[in-house]
Amino acid sequence: MTAAAIVVAGGEGTRMRSQVNKIFLDIGGHSILERSLALFETSPLVDEMVLVGRSADLPRFEQLPGRFRKLRSIVAGGDIRHGSEFAGLRAIAPRIDAGQIDTVLVHDAVRPFASEDLLRRLLASHETIGCVPGLPVDRHTVLVENGSIAAYPRNLFAIQTPQAFQATWLLEAHNKAARQGFVGTDTASVVEWAGGDIRVIEGEPDNIKITTPADLAHAERIASDRI
Repeated sequence: MTAAAIVVAGGEGTRMRSQVNKIFLDIGGHSILERSLALFETSPLVDEMVLVGRSADLPRFEQLPGRFRKLRSIVAGGDIRHGSEFAGLRAIAPRIDAGQIDTVLVHDAVRPFASEDLLRRLLASHETIGCVPGLPVDRHTVLVENGSIAAYPRNLFAIQTPQAFQATWLLEAHNKAARQGFVGTDTASVVEWAGGDIRVIEGEPDNIKITTPADLAHAERIASDRI
C-alpha cells in the first residue's frame, strides 16, 4: 500500500478571533500545523504529504519541506473546504492514475492530536471505499424544526479526520462532483454522494477540531497532559 496524506489548512479561522491564521498558533511549543504534519511525517504508514493552504499563507509554508521530508507539494486551496481538498487531490492525480498512490488520507490541519493508532485502524479497513473516525453524539441531542423539538434521533456520530479512501475512487468521485456541481461538506460526503460505501470506526476524544479560543485552551490541556 502506498498512502498519501492531504492536509487541509485553508480556513481563515474567524471564530478564533486571532490576528494570524489559527494553524500557526502555538500549543506546547509547536504550532497546530506542525503537530498535524508531524503525525504523517513520523508514521511508517504514510509515504507523502500534500499541504493545502490559503494563498496568503503560502510564503510561510516555504520552509516546511526542509523540516518535513514527506511534504512533496504545497498548493493554494479554494474558497471552501471542498475546493481545497480537490486542489490537494489534483496535485497527486497523475500518480494516482499511474497506480503509484492507492490510498489517500484527508486531514484537517486544525486537528493536531490524531494518533498513529487511529491511522493504523483507518488503513486496516480494506472492505469499503472509505473509512472515517467518529464519536457518538450526546444522547440529549435533539432535532429542532421551527423552534420546536421534532425528534430524538439515535445513532448520531460526530465525524472526525483523518479520513481514508481508495485513491482512484476518491479522485473519480471528486471529478464527478466537479462535472455535476456537487459540493460536499467533507471528503466522505463526496464519496458517499458518488455511490461509495463508508465505514465508521471509533474516533478519539482528544482528536478535537480547534475552532474557538475555548478549543485552544482545551488543546493546551491535552498537550500538557502528553508531556
